[in-house]
Amino acid sequence: MNRELTPKDIIYEFDIEDMNAGEPLDSLPQYFDVIENIKTALSIDKEGFNVYLIDDFSKEALKDIMKYVNKIFENKPKPKDICYVLYEDEKFPKVISVSNGGANRLKDTLEDLQNEYLERTFKFYNNSTDKEKEEIQENIQKKRNELISKLIDAAKDKGFDIKSANNGFTFIPLSSGKEMTENEYDILDSEKKEGILETVRILKDKARETLEELKDIEARDIDKLKQIMEAYYKNEMSDLKQEYENRFIEDEVVQNYFHMVENNIEKKLIDNYSLSFDEDEEKINEIIFKYAVNVMVDNSKKGVPPVIFEQDPNLTNLLGNIEYENHNGAYSTNIELIKSGSMLKANEGCLVIRANTLLSNPSAYYYLKKSLQAEKVDVTCNRSYYDMVSLSTIKPEPIPIKEKVILIGDYETYDLLYNYDEDFRKIFTIKAECSPLQDIDNNLKSSLVFEINNICSENNFKILTGGAVREVAKVLSRKAQSRKKIYYDKYEISKLITLSNNRVCEENRQEISAEDIIHIAYRQDIMEKEILNNYTEKKMLIDVKNSRVGQVNGLSVIDTGYLSFGKPIKITCRCYKGEGNIVDVQKDSNLSGNIHSKSINILKGYISAINGGLTKLPVDFHLSFEQIYGKVDGDSASVAEIVCMLSALSKIPVKQNIAVTGSVNQFGDVQPIGGVNDKIEGFFGVCKAIDTIVGKGVMIPMSNADDLVLSAEVEREIKNGNFHIYTMTSIEDAMEVLMGTSDTDVQGIMTAINKELKKYNSKR
Repeated sequence: MNRELTPKDIIYEFDIEDMNAGEPLDSLPQYFDVIENIKTALSIDKEGFNVYLIDDFSKEALKDIMKYVNKIFENKPKPKDICYVLYEDEKFPKVISVSNGGANRLKDTLEDLQNEYLERTFKFYNNSTDKEKEEIQENIQKKRNELISKLIDAAKDKGFDIKSANNGFTFIPLSSGKEMTENEYDILDSEKKEGILETVRILKDKARETLEELKDIEARDIDKLKQIMEAYYKNEMSDLKQEYENRFIEDEVVQNYFHMVENNIEKKLIDNYSLSFDEDEEKINEIIFKYAVNVMVDNSKKGVPPVIFEQDPNLTNLLGNIEYENHNGAYSTNIELIKSGSMLKANEGCLVIRANTLLSNPSAYYYLKKSLQAEKVDVTCNRSYYDMVSLSTIKPEPIPIKEKVILIGDYETYDLLYNYDEDFRKIFTIKAECSPLQDIDNNLKSSLVFEINNICSENNFKILTGGAVREVAKVLSRKAQSRKKIYYDKYEISKLITLSNNRVCEENRQEISAEDIIHIAYRQDIMEKEILNNYTEKKMLIDVKNSRVGQVNGLSVIDTGYLSFGKPIKITCRCYKGEGNIVDVQKDSNLSGNIHSKSINILKGYISAINGGLTKLPVDFHLSFEQIYGKVDGDSASVAEIVCMLSALSKIPVKQNIAVTGSVNQFGDVQPIGGVNDKIEGFFGVCKAIDTIVGKGVMIPMSNADDLVLSAEVEREIKNGNFHIYTMTSIEDAMEVLMGTSDTDVQGIMTAINKELKKYNSKR
């Protein structure tokens, strides 16, 4: 059944009672299911339940996703800080997780502790108020002086002077009370030389005995001093150590670390004690300051788990790295040069990454998977050239992580990874799909109005009239290709309003009107203008007002991805005696796509049944898309092709003022097509350019009636009765509108067809 659609069926409606009544929804309509999937992933404390979100990426979409995840995290505990600390082996930093805000406190407290040890150790070395310590030191010095004096006297008795050396004492023979020179020694006879050497041997043995005795005395007394030193630290540092440990009541691991540091520092300082601070100073600093803290993640300013977007997910940005310093051509590193990446910063929270940017860094993708599977981040995975040339490198302990990853990408990427990457299937077990196509209802209207008002408020734009909001919705419905839905795209909304606001400001007006939105949304591209000029200059031949045999005005869409518009195509057919074949000029010229080739075969099935299907048709059909030199694909011209063939066979002309688009099956049932709005507007534009739109029209499948979202100009001409839209459900409907007259109905057309077939059958 065919019928002409009324203006009420065609004109787009989007009623808004109050522009100020818009209210935000908990989430955008297209994210309702997505949020539930993300909630599920975040609630499962188990490895592998990460999310792959199928969505068009935009700044607005990212902002919304992160807002929703933050909302889910509102009641979660504060995230912990992460530190690397040094124990005994500085080449193997260890991990400590500290309660929120405790990392920098740990670092500062350790530095305070070290400075206190240095200050109090210096004080102990130089303290003269401890009577027992002073007595022991004086006793050591007294005994040292006595032993050395005895050694000096023994040397003098033997005619030698004595001098202190690094490893003991040096004995120099005397001559006439003065040190013997080398020349004096050389002129001595061998017997005297031997006597001197023998005396030196005796004195050296004596010196060795003296030093051993001195060491024994000092060892006994220094042990006493070390006991005093131990008591000194216990007395001096006890309250301070307790104060520092009280700063970390909630972190037993930190308290244990401080116990270890304090015990080791005191033990080693006591073991190293040797009376002289100057001699011990280098070792003292080494002992005290060998311990260090590197704050890898400071969450002190985060009250909820972090939600982080990694814009450039290369290996360094994801895992972190170890930096190196150049010291006179030698590269070295230390704990302070370990840098964290976004995987650590997102610990206990959520990391958001774009799939295409991640996959452009294959090593980063590999180690992301490895880290999520192991639930650890190993900074050493990001090895650099300096690791090979450095003589001093470190191997930090891998850091445990608990976080979720949301990977945002498209269907194609998901299909590829799911089918060819086994790890991906195990890691990203939850697939969330964002559907921007949303049914128009009161909630959606309210959300759209709120979004528009919010964009205007945030950017200080002019306000939109109700008509302008309707046109914004209309643009979104055109993108959805349905008058009952909109393509809810915040980026598209923002772009449209921004450009319209700019136009209003240039013209010094106070509000954005429907005309402003229309002006921005329906601007013609140069390509579209040039093609339209081809029709007006008669370079593209088309008739839009007569009736012609074997000629139909079909409709096509030119789609470049960033631009789409419709244009009419003249489809022609010649028939001659044959065996029921359809000769497709496009196919024979290798200008036919697979879908179009299939549609031609479907036409054969339909045409073959015209005479009941008992015998072959005695006629061949020669079909051509005129002035088309590129590849033709799709089946939306099937109805036009059948009408064209039936016209050529019956000799009944087709009305050229009505274009037609539609797919068909072998039984003659008309099926829906895409791009219906572009096609109608394309024919409308050509009619307006080369003739007039009065009395013109387009015939479309009935199943496309709800897809009509036409420009304001086309709607206006339809409302005025100048332009017409017809619908069809079968080929008979198309025949009636395109070939029928007051004297000829569908039955009359079929009679004419059978009459012509008899003529072909009679010819040999």
